[in-house]
Amino acid sequence: MEWTDKHEACLKQLTVIVATGNTVQDAKNSLAVMGVDALVLDEVEGRYFEILKEVLKKDEEGVLEPANMAPWYFGPQARDKFWPKLRDDLLSQPKWKDAVPSLDDTSTAVVARLGNPADHRFAKRGLVLGYVQSGKTANFTATIAKAADAGYRLFIVLSGVHNSLRRQTQLRLEQQIVDINPINWVGLTTEEADFGNPVMALPLVAGSELKLLAVVKKNVSRLTNLVNWLETAQEHGALNNCPILIIDDEADQASINTANTMAPGSELNSSAIHAKLKSLLNFPKVTYLGYTATPFANVLANPKDSEGIYPRDFIYPLPKPKDYFGAEELFGTPISEDEDLTAAAGHDMIRFVPEAEAKGYVVTAKKSPPAKVSPALGDAIRWFIMATAARRARAGVDEHSSMLVHTTMRVQPQLDFVPVIRKHLKVLSQEWLAGDMDGWRQQWEFETLAEPAERHELSPISFQEMSEAVPSVLAKIQVLADNSFSDDRLIYTDEPATVIAVGGNTLSRGLTLEGLISSFFLRSSSMYDSALQMGRWFGYRTGYADLPRVWTTASLANDFRFLSEIESSIREDIARYAQDGLTPGELAVRLLLHPKMQITSKLKMQYAVPVTASFSSARPQTIMFDHKVSKVVDANWAAATRLISDNAGKATADTMHPGSLLLKDVSAEGVLSFLSQYSFHSSSEMGGNLLTEYVRRQVEFGRLVSWNVAVVSRDTPHPDYDDVSMGLVRPFHPIGRSRVVVGAREDWEDSPAYLKAITSTSDFTLDLDRHPSSTSAIVKARNECGTPLLLIYPIAPNSKPASTSEGANPETNGKGEKRVQLDAVGPLVGLAMCLPAAAPGSEPKDMMHVDLGKLDSSTITATSDEDVDEDVYVDTENTLNQVSLDG
Repeated sequence: MEWTDKHEACLKQLTVIVATGNTVQDAKNSLAVMGVDALVLDEVEGRYFEILKEVLKKDEEGVLEPANMAPWYFGPQARDKFWPKLRDDLLSQPKWKDAVPSLDDTSTAVVARLGNPADHRFAKRGLVLGYVQSGKTANFTATIAKAADAGYRLFIVLSGVHNSLRRQTQLRLEQQIVDINPINWVGLTTEEADFGNPVMALPLVAGSELKLLAVVKKNVSRLTNLVNWLETAQEHGALNNCPILIIDDEADQASINTANTMAPGSELNSSAIHAKLKSLLNFPKVTYLGYTATPFANVLANPKDSEGIYPRDFIYPLPKPKDYFGAEELFGTPISEDEDLTAAAGHDMIRFVPEAEAKGYVVTAKKSPPAKVSPALGDAIRWFIMATAARRARAGVDEHSSMLVHTTMRVQPQLDFVPVIRKHLKVLSQEWLAGDMDGWRQQWEFETLAEPAERHELSPISFQEMSEAVPSVLAKIQVLADNSFSDDRLIYTDEPATVIAVGGNTLSRGLTLEGLISSFFLRSSSMYDSALQMGRWFGYRTGYADLPRVWTTASLANDFRFLSEIESSIREDIARYAQDGLTPGELAVRLLLHPKMQITSKLKMQYAVPVTASFSSARPQTIMFDHKVSKVVDANWAAATRLISDNAGKATADTMHPGSLLLKDVSAEGVLSFLSQYSFHSSSEMGGNLLTEYVRRQVEFGRLVSWNVAVVSRDTPHPDYDDVSMGLVRPFHPIGRSRVVVGAREDWEDSPAYLKAITSTSDFTLDLDRHPSSTSAIVKARNECGTPLLLIYPIAPNSKPASTSEGANPETNGKGEKRVQLDAVGPLVGLAMCLPAAAPGSEPKDMMHVDLGKLDSSTITATSDEDVDEDVYVDTENTLNQVSLDG
């Protein structure tokens, strides 16, 4: 085909016609009437879809969607009204300027996957996966603007279950969408009023030029009002030509069906809010778009409920934004001690609250200790004052600065904190005025050494420079409790605020604490999603990335480290399924299990099966060891020695890692025999017969027949570690892996050893000709190779913690964690694997359904304060004052 000027002109005309709300076929029909040749039209249509696919190509990796997804949106056009104004508004704000290009790309990718507003009917369901406090609201605001330009008419934003979050979202959308386009938009809700009884629906919905916006709390009465209002309009067919975009912010909260559907005859049951959502989805032209950072409940929902909210059409993971502070950055990831601790172990910003001190804040139904400022809370408050002063000294201007105090979900203890903290601030003010600064200076020097400004490419602030701003900060601090019983609400205005916010549920999801710089956090959660959402300290800290601190317990810090691994693994699984060409309906995300926590509430997991069947593209490793049990330690060493000696003739030299040994073409039978002899710790993901069953199943499909086995050891001897023999003439130099411990010595001394990680990233490519470093590249390389890799690590019994990095907190090895010498009864054998993708058709078909260990339906009940019906979360309607924080 020769592409001519005529083709180019026709393509431009077709694009304009489609952009005004017509289908491609409508555009072709119109151009045919104008006399354009049918062959030219077919060629132009083909080129049109090629360009659309190019628009989405850079976003395809990791996006889970059907292969036949038909794109319809090119991206912003010259005729657009709403996105250009929003873009210009964001570009004028320093904190958003650098983020606009990425926001433009990702919102275009999302809009292209919505239902085409020119279609006569559509019912799309999608999910956007972000990070906690990472800019999800900015993405859906841009998506609204572009969807409005593309022809959508009615926008319904379901904004959490609390008045405070609904109000915050309402204000932001008014400012960035409605106020800069006042003649084109009608707001159906306001800052003060949720959806009640607005003007008649029919004339508003029937008007083709008006765009409608409603920001609605996930409350049964509000959603009932909305459904009734829309049904009134549809009685006259007004919604047949009104494309609706429903954006469900915090889509894993309240929206998921929590009615018990597992009992006989109850398959169609729906919880109250879920039922109202399904009613909203029944109109002719609707796209449901969920946004969440904790998608555990969403991906474990029933994928076969055609009328539900399962994201059957696409799951779009937003990339991690530059300069984002998340669980990985703050708490670290499971790396080995051989890797770059500074880069991968998290910033040194976590300060441990002693367990005994933390217990003094524990509130139960029978016990509520009096509110008090303990030493750790006192440190957190003093740091808040100094960090706020330092930030303002560095910037030269005042900006919002916040501190979070979160110890319990119960509201009365939160209220009791307010006068106690105010009294403590008076003591600190008197101390400062009296010149008693020893404690201030000591803390300042400790903190600025632990997390230097230079590490974040910022200018250091001296104690003297910081001190000059302290009196002003002390004078402006406000203290308030934000909860359903308080008369106050946390509302930020244009005037810089300095606030200590005491709260629980209302501050634990969605609501942004502007300029959060110090957190005192002692509230535990039994569920992954609730715990991650409580991390209000996640987000952006532009210009003060060296200053945030979190005071919490060692056990909670370890929970967050575990959850950072969960965050990573769920995205890896989505990317893997996308690479394999699977659809959202075939998604079977593997979620690691925590000994004390559950993934989400049991009623949200009614359709999940035990995530124990697949090791496809997995990299499991042993991190728990019965290091004091001689029988186990000796037997594992003997099993490894036997495997190595039996395959000694298959050894090859490894010039890149001279201390290691590579055995090629080891039989699956030999590996299975070794695994059956190796004693795994009871909590190991490699333990039991799950792994061996998986290997045997793959062997039946012709996979995993031949293995590479590597013994990973040091290249040079360690002066404190004795060399070891593993069935060969040559000795091995064992690696060092110290224990991670939590709490007092009596809490861990007799417990199994937790090593956090034994592998280094480079280990997974020991047997490859090329050595990629990123996770996605390693997975791709191993899948191309097709040969499974078993890694064996001889670990020195007297392994010691790695040296503390320069400038780090010596108490925690610079990683916010405590490590001690291993003290095993003998050298340990650590294991890891890197497995290629499973053979097609070899995975169990029921992986995406829930079994809950074959729980009887009668046992699925609320089991904790968090595992409750959604209505418990909802604020009292219209009874709260808002406090403007105007400095």
